[in-house]
Amino acid sequence: MKMPSKIIRRALIPSLALTAIAGAVQAQANTVTYVLYETIDVIGDPVMNVNYSEQMVSKAMFEPLVWDFDARAPEGEKSGLRPALATEWEPIEGENAWRFKLREGVTFHNGEPFNAEAVKYSIERPFREDFPSGDKFLDVPIDYVEIVNDYEVIIHTTEPAPILPSQLSRNGAFIMEPGHYQAIEDIDDKRFQPMGTGPYKFNEYRADDRVILDRHDDYWGWHDNSNIERFVFRNIPEESTALSELIDGNVDIIRLRPDLVDTAEDADGVTTVIGPSLVRGMLGFNMDMYEELRDPRVRQALNYAIDREEMVNALAFGNQELQMVNVVNPPHDHPDLEPYPFDLERAMELLAEAGYPDGFTIDTIDIMTPESSDYAEIAAAYWGAIGVEVGEVRQLDWSVVRERWAARTLSVHAFAWSAAENTPETDMWAVHDGRQTNSTHWATYSDRYQEWEEMYTELSRTIDEDRRQELNYAMQEILHEDPPWLYTYLMPIPMGLNERIGGYYPHPSMLVDDFASIYVKE
Repeated sequence: MKMPSKIIRRALIPSLALTAIAGAVQAQANTVTYVLYETIDVIGDPVMNVNYSEQMVSKAMFEPLVWDFDARAPEGEKSGLRPALATEWEPIEGENAWRFKLREGVTFHNGEPFNAEAVKYSIERPFREDFPSGDKFLDVPIDYVEIVNDYEVIIHTTEPAPILPSQLSRNGAFIMEPGHYQAIEDIDDKRFQPMGTGPYKFNEYRADDRVILDRHDDYWGWHDNSNIERFVFRNIPEESTALSELIDGNVDIIRLRPDLVDTAEDADGVTTVIGPSLVRGMLGFNMDMYEELRDPRVRQALNYAIDREEMVNALAFGNQELQMVNVVNPPHDHPDLEPYPFDLERAMELLAEAGYPDGFTIDTIDIMTPESSDYAEIAAAYWGAIGVEVGEVRQLDWSVVRERWAARTLSVHAFAWSAAENTPETDMWAVHDGRQTNSTHWATYSDRYQEWEEMYTELSRTIDEDRRQELNYAMQEILHEDPPWLYTYLMPIPMGLNERIGGYYPHPSMLVDDFASIYVKE
């Protein structure tokens, strides 16, 4: 079966000018504008961020103890744990604890010193009974933080925590200035009053429009070429509009939808960069909404019905080769598990065995992120060939996505799953019943969930690498045989840049960037 031609690729937007408007430049030479597509409702409390736009803004103002990316490193060496506000760390033998040495000479935006008190406050804060922290950090078994001296702490955990340094790179563990936040009584007020140690400090927030940040002159980690005085995050919901603004010279950095890459590459004054990706494109099966999806044979059938090679070929652009994915990203993926092959006959056999020889109807596929629309439309077309009809593929407003994501009431939904830590635990936690991200209700309806959760619990406490690999592979086998998702491919991260921008390289998670490395070319 060939993919229907109408969905192989969206037509390029004809209204986009290919040259910049003469003389259109940034109003201030050293102001950089970065486009975000989702609304920004939380800028002052990184623990409460719920979308990639909010996390992106937080990373410009806050820092963790340990970071996992350096845009200045050579190609192939940019990812991997490295010091941030902590300079050294090690597990303490015989204890459920890790020792961290802290960076000296760092100041918050209000001039207060960064020290062990700030670490204790920030790491323990999400675990207070009265703190509405959602699920951002609560899977980390923090017990308490012991202050050894001003620049050394021991983080005690309630159980072994083999990937704690990776977990501390999350926005839920960003370090906040204690005095500033303790003085704000209303938790909601903290959402708009940021105070971190990052390269930029808060200036102004305009709802549904932009966040304006100013340079933190005393920042410890500036790139040698750094010369940006003001960094603006601008909300533009439509990707084609963002590209027009980039071509016209009104913005500097945008994430490109794949079908717009060629247009960006042909435009004067615009460059593109495409980095390696940890972002998986997936479709989640809401088993609570559709009784048919509760049978694993139906979900297997929907996976067999997709010609992934044809999908990947259709969605590839430039010289990029998209990588089909299974359950867990490399290098932790199961070496013997292959993506479901394209087999319509097997798909229809499974539907018949499950009691649906004539197929069934899925009312909607909900698009959670703009990048997900292409493969959602392709999946809908393939499913139609086995009698599974999709009524509508619809892009939801982010406010609706947020509400339904929390309530677990999305229909079958297309989303970009990014677990920046790149560990088996974080790659698979989207179906854990203790996580808000369990939007498929797989934990409720799968006969294999209890077995899987027990292995997940053991994995999260296991330090021995051989046993970790054994558990990881066994868990992947369950998710392959009883799939909560349609697996597609690793989504590339194409970015469009004003040619004046230097030092930029996209983070493989798509959630954050290395803002201290970006500069304006002289």
